[in-house]
Amino acid sequence: MIISILYYSVTQFLLPSLSIDKFNISLIDILYVYLFSLISFYLSNKKLIISYLFIIVAVFSFFAIEPLGITILTKPIFFTDMQDLYPSLIEVLPFYMQVITIAATILYFSSLFVFALYFLYRLIKIFLADKKKGMILFFIIIITTYLSFFRQVKINSIYPNYIERVNKFGIINSISYRISFDRENNKIIANIDNVKNAIELLKEVQNERDISNLIMPYDFENTNKRDVFIIFMESFYDYSHFLELFDNDPFPKEYREWASQSAKVGPNDGNGSLFARLSGLIGTSPIYPKKQKTKVNSALPFLMKDAGYKTIALEECGITFNLDKLFPNIGFEEIIFNLGLTNIKNYIKNNDFEEPLFVSGFTFLGHAGSHIKNDLNIFENNKRFAEKINRRDRKVLLETIENSVQAAIDIIETKKIILQKYPDAIIIFKHDHLYPYLAGMIYNSSIDDKTKKEFFETYTISPLLIWNGKNGAFKLDDGFPPENIPLFIAANAGVDYINSIISLLYKDKTDNIIRFYNNFYTNENNKIVKIEVGKESLSYKYNYAQRILSEDILRGEKYFNDLITR
Repeated sequence: MIISILYYSVTQFLLPSLSIDKFNISLIDILYVYLFSLISFYLSNKKLIISYLFIIVAVFSFFAIEPLGITILTKPIFFTDMQDLYPSLIEVLPFYMQVITIAATILYFSSLFVFALYFLYRLIKIFLADKKKGMILFFIIIITTYLSFFRQVKINSIYPNYIERVNKFGIINSISYRISFDRENNKIIANIDNVKNAIELLKEVQNERDISNLIMPYDFENTNKRDVFIIFMESFYDYSHFLELFDNDPFPKEYREWASQSAKVGPNDGNGSLFARLSGLIGTSPIYPKKQKTKVNSALPFLMKDAGYKTIALEECGITFNLDKLFPNIGFEEIIFNLGLTNIKNYIKNNDFEEPLFVSGFTFLGHAGSHIKNDLNIFENNKRFAEKINRRDRKVLLETIENSVQAAIDIIETKKIILQKYPDAIIIFKHDHLYPYLAGMIYNSSIDDKTKKEFFETYTISPLLIWNGKNGAFKLDDGFPPENIPLFIAANAGVDYINSIISLLYKDKTDNIIRFYNNFYTNENNKIVKIEVGKESLSYKYNYAQRILSEDILRGEKYFNDLITR
């Protein structure tokens, strides 16, 4: 009864009130925790207080932490994920939330550690007192752990849809599914032979590539190099899915005109802010890098620097994802953090440089806790839409709309400031990922099923906004892979990219299959549709080779630097 009440309260009331996905009730989850609690009951010599405390920790672990991980990271969260998630999570939280998060995680992991030591101590003590009873308990624990988490689960797709999995089979089953999926699909071995083979395969693709579709038409007035600006936008979304529900579209007309002339690209998944930068600057697919001690010497910033550009990284937020270590090792000469909301444009306006510029920027408006006072009156002007949003989600959702609208205004202002000083500039704005709770808020709403379905199933979310100097807006094909942005920039800046990492990681369309973020799509009737591909297909083989190179340069030994000749 205690397990059921806690489970129901957390999954059906507490988490949905925080805009976290509300999953279907699963009897198997309750039975799993009941079995675990029985084992703890006997290991603790039938001490009820210890068993109840264990139940509380187990319920929190499985039914609070895991739904949070699936909502934010799109997968169950493991202890091994914390080394990647925790430092950056702490960096962007306000001080009081830092204190709460640090205290809660210390208490949580300390509890797990204490329980583990205590149960191990009790198991040894039981074994010494009664070997038969100790062996029975030992095998019960081993078998239960194996069946619960480590048994081989049949993997029937190259995509792990954990939300669907949880709703069908429960949260604990989704944990075992991730373990099996990672074991089968995510084991990328970047030894020297695999890296060498990957390079050779991808060089063949590179040598047959036609990039004529990437070159923007432009009439140069002089022979100077064109300044380049690529700005990644935190949690930006243009809400175009819901225009029919808006009484007054809050986005500025100038933004809408630019967006209508731009390619649509899909969102990233967990760690989106980091992966957006990595895809846009190095060409890697989603992969969390280790702290960089060796240079990635043919990343886009290095190529631009070698071609005579001044390379600058402008970050409106503080240091996240160890970017203070990563940026110098991919070629940035100057790195500025903590610029503050909407201040990239002010830095560009107030600073002058003699060399041609390559600037990478990252905005922060749109992140949880960031907001600017405004007079947009989105609720009053769009009551028909606002009243379809669950009351508990309404304030947060309307704030995300306001942030995106203000970000769109800032985009236009930033573009104008850049063009005033650098009229020949290439300017790119790329969103990083959706606001983590947006999907849950739309799911909880009373928006009609057709509009919801379009929102959840589409892979063309927000525009890739490109401005081609005096020639105006430029549109690439819909579904243009974000990993191809570095080569697009290099080609239009006249930079030598042959045999560089950004060239070998370029995702060519093969057999009309589009690839981005390690997923596969077709463009059917101007709609990007995710598809399954066989592991023997060329698209899959090329993608796997690129994952090996990504693993090598960001997490491995960087054999690439010694094996490639430029």
